[in-house]
Amino acid sequence: MAAERLKDYRGKRDFSRTSEPFGTRASGGSRYVVHKHHATADHYDLRLELDGVLKSWAVPKGPSLDPADKRLAVATEDHPIDYIDFEGVIPEGEYGGGPMIVWDTGTWAPMGDAQTDIDKGAFKFRLAGDKLSGGWMLTRLKKRAKDERQDNWLLFKEHDQAMRPGSDILSERPESVKSGKRIEDLLAQPAQTVRKPRRLQPGKLAGAVKAPLPDKLSPQLAVAAAEPPQSSATTPWLHEIKLDGYRTLARIESDTVKLITRGGLDWTRRYGDLPDAFAALNCRDALIDGEIVVLDSKGISRFGLLQEALSTPRPRNLVFYGFDLLHLDGWDLRAVPLIKRKDLLSRLLATKNSSTSPLQYSDHVEGDGEELFDRAAALGLEGIVSKRADSKYSARRSASWLKIKAPQTGDFVIAGYTVSAAAGGIGALVVAEWHEDELIYRGKVGTGFDSSTMKDLLDRLEALEIEDRIEGSPKDTIGVRPTLTARVQYTAITSEGLLRHAVFKGLREASMPVTDTAPRQRLISDADLAGIWVTNPTRRLFGRNGPTKLDIAVYYAAVGEFMLPHLLGRPVSLFRCPTGKTADCFFQRHPFTGMPTSLTSIETANSDNEKQTYIAVTDTNAYLALAQFGTIEFHSWGTRLEHIDTPDRIIFDLDPGEGIAWREIVDAAVHLRAELQAIGLVPFVKTSGGKGVHIVVPIRTTIGWKQAHAASARLAEALAATGPDTFVTTMGASNRKRRIFIDYHRNARSATAVAAYSLRARPHLPASTPVDWQVLESIDSPEDLNYSSLPSLLTSAGDPWADINQSERDLPA
Repeated sequence: MAAERLKDYRGKRDFSRTSEPFGTRASGGSRYVVHKHHATADHYDLRLELDGVLKSWAVPKGPSLDPADKRLAVATEDHPIDYIDFEGVIPEGEYGGGPMIVWDTGTWAPMGDAQTDIDKGAFKFRLAGDKLSGGWMLTRLKKRAKDERQDNWLLFKEHDQAMRPGSDILSERPESVKSGKRIEDLLAQPAQTVRKPRRLQPGKLAGAVKAPLPDKLSPQLAVAAAEPPQSSATTPWLHEIKLDGYRTLARIESDTVKLITRGGLDWTRRYGDLPDAFAALNCRDALIDGEIVVLDSKGISRFGLLQEALSTPRPRNLVFYGFDLLHLDGWDLRAVPLIKRKDLLSRLLATKNSSTSPLQYSDHVEGDGEELFDRAAALGLEGIVSKRADSKYSARRSASWLKIKAPQTGDFVIAGYTVSAAAGGIGALVVAEWHEDELIYRGKVGTGFDSSTMKDLLDRLEALEIEDRIEGSPKDTIGVRPTLTARVQYTAITSEGLLRHAVFKGLREASMPVTDTAPRQRLISDADLAGIWVTNPTRRLFGRNGPTKLDIAVYYAAVGEFMLPHLLGRPVSLFRCPTGKTADCFFQRHPFTGMPTSLTSIETANSDNEKQTYIAVTDTNAYLALAQFGTIEFHSWGTRLEHIDTPDRIIFDLDPGEGIAWREIVDAAVHLRAELQAIGLVPFVKTSGGKGVHIVVPIRTTIGWKQAHAASARLAEALAATGPDTFVTTMGASNRKRRIFIDYHRNARSATAVAAYSLRARPHLPASTPVDWQVLESIDSPEDLNYSSLPSLLTSAGDPWADINQSERDLPA
């Protein structure tokens, strides 16, 4: 981390006196700078941007374009990226006191692996600047004595078109490329001593209470509203842009900074160098409410860019927008009116609030918010958040904060369509919402299509046509299987439950990046696919809008190439629904009468030496035949038949309690991934097919079931301890309210978990889908990964778990 590498730099400077940058900017590319610096004498400093810092060498005589000139270069401490643009006078008495100009700057590129070449002491690189260009070489000199501390190098120009033998670029071009000034111009100028502003005095605000920094705090949440509220003298409102990122509480205590998620998880280490930026704030302790975002080229926060940044080991371009100040220097400010808290926050962030700072103040407008709302809509922003200017901070969802989306957008199931002779295609989409096991009609969507979209939709919908139409829909509706979801913009929902002024904005479709490019052994042949057969193929399951029995058979045949490597040779339990009614479904763990002859029976003894007989899918024929027996779900053991007494996978089922949203489950899973990786394990993830997430860890087959269950229990407790306000390991609904239950009990002998790619017995048949970790963070609705969408996604993307068997590790004691 760059913060560790900047310890020497920061330790030598008093930033209350010098205007040199503390160092908060993330790495932005491959820039370089050559400073001319007059301290005890003139010298030059070469600095190259590398791995989040500026690698620096002091060159007493400066660089030369003559290859015959080999100049001494002394390695110095790493400098922060911000230093590239620094020009000014360092105060007398400070480290390096004296004037400094940006003599040259530009971009650079290594001719090999930069860090490896530096370590070897033979470092070639190219410069493209205003004064320097072409190839250059730094070569390390041998130390004259064992105790010599100075790291000496030689800097010289390589023979190429940019060389100029006999020239003196230092005399020819003495000026700064930034300001045009010479070093002599700054010698007569007094140093601008930077002094920290006086410490803020929160105790003078009405409502402030002397109190220690709270150990934990839930953030205030906003209530949805249709339009911005009207402001008046008695009910004043202020309005902020709604940001698209991760809600975060920044907790500053002495020299420690923690960045806490909405769910109470400590994600500090996930945010790279961003926590370092808070160290420069003029306070002892603080609690700031805000949002971590990444901005696009227009300065708009984009969640997709944030996900992309966080997928790298050293995330760049992260920005923390602070919008509320809850505690400062021993004073609890939650009872102070919001407008006063924000004023104090703006002054706290003022010293770090330049346009390039990673700490930004989330400004607002007061009064009526219609103009800001219209502007947000025109820019394509999510909307605005309106807040009572005189409100106290409430650690819950409160109507004193309102979120107004611009305009309302919802996701609705396409249950049918009408045709238009005039338009030559679709007249309108018939949309609906699931309510328990039935679809409820929500009206028609007849605008928002261009000719290309209309043709594509028509092709897809014609392939999904069924005889029935949804109750309440127009008589000319052509019914379709409810597998596609439309994103619809609308102004309101009427008292009859119908969308008003609905506009089609696109299909909400799941996507998966290509993850499995290696050739796969084909497990299901064309003959297998052509031979799919079931009795009562049109029988509907789970209500009149549910899939057919044939749909189930076709799905399992289509995903078999991906599912079977995770299922074959493992004991299984089947969830069968032979009549299609939920009340008639049951688990089948043991051999049954009439079962496919290719389904394998296994006789094994448990820990008490009691013999039990289970079943296993060991070939393709058994797998494909089970659809005929009403099999909807497959649940497998975490082991294989050849080592049935030693597990090779353990699973942590993240089961959300009441009040936990999908986004919180995803955040929790990502947090636990980092914890598991920190102890040397390689976690994989899949949706559960319901509301939760399964984290699956491949392990070496070195321990038995009792040991694995005990170890997974201890590990679950250790994981829960990293977020005690988020996780619980005790069973029971009462223990899980606003908590996520880490269920490790599936790691006992004969316990099962729903298999990878298995469907779940629900109306729209969602699947328990393995996904890449980055994809998990982009999923809005896991039910989009279902019997209809998943086969085509897998065909184009592959299996994110293709390497799971090569990722086995020993389970820590």
